[in-house]
Amino acid sequence: MPDPGTEFLKKTQYPDFSTVDLILRVKEPPAEIPLRRGAGIIKLPNPKRFKVPDVPAREAIESYEPVPFFARSSITLKELSFLLWSCQGFKKIVSEHLQVRNIPSSGGRYPLETYFVAGEVEGLETGLYRYRPLTHTIAALRIDSDLPFELGTATMNFKVVTRAAATFIWTAVPYRSVWSLGNRGYRSVFIEAGHSCQALIMASSVIGCAVHPLDLFHDAMVSQLTGIDNETEFPVYIAAVGRVEREL
Repeated sequence: MPDPGTEFLKKTQYPDFSTVDLILRVKEPPAEIPLRRGAGIIKLPNPKRFKVPDVPAREAIESYEPVPFFARSSITLKELSFLLWSCQGFKKIVSEHLQVRNIPSSGGRYPLETYFVAGEVEGLETGLYRYRPLTHTIAALRIDSDLPFELGTATMNFKVVTRAAATFIWTAVPYRSVWSLGNRGYRSVFIEAGHSCQALIMASSVIGCAVHPLDLFHDAMVSQLTGIDNETEFPVYIAAVGRVEREL
């Protein structure tokens, strides 16, 4: 039986121009998943107007350590806006096909979608939301107070996820990258997830929050929770955000 890791590396070697639909002049896929019917849109505060402390890069890096649990705490909508913008938001939009975000993406394809379960976010009901970077808004997909517990079960991390202020779920739409990079694009989605999570860790440290990354989870349960189509989109990485010390 072939080793799946070795097979993945062989089949995603570069270049293989026969797998590049851009060269074959296939229509470019949309940069964002269309909204589901009935999803409510919430405009986020402008992250560039949100004042944060000046924290040296070294201090932000050295402050990270594994988090065994979170205290009951919350984050504000402004803080959430800052975190979402930091890990997937736009720095500038030069043109329709030239956009610069706060993290690198191979070929500028940005294959990730960012969902999150709001546990304790001021102004938001407990539920599932999706970030829309182009308009810096969020879409309310499912309002349900049981979602933190469902996600805790899916990740086997009740002490972290059920007490997190928000838990980020990054999913991949691989064809966005594969269209331009061929099969090599499958590697890009995993690399970009790491970029996004590291940006979240750095940004969270600035507002006094900790991050617990989660790469071990039940794929099928997370897919069901987010309602994604596994034929075109799959979960890649999860990160819980919260505070270790209880708020006064």
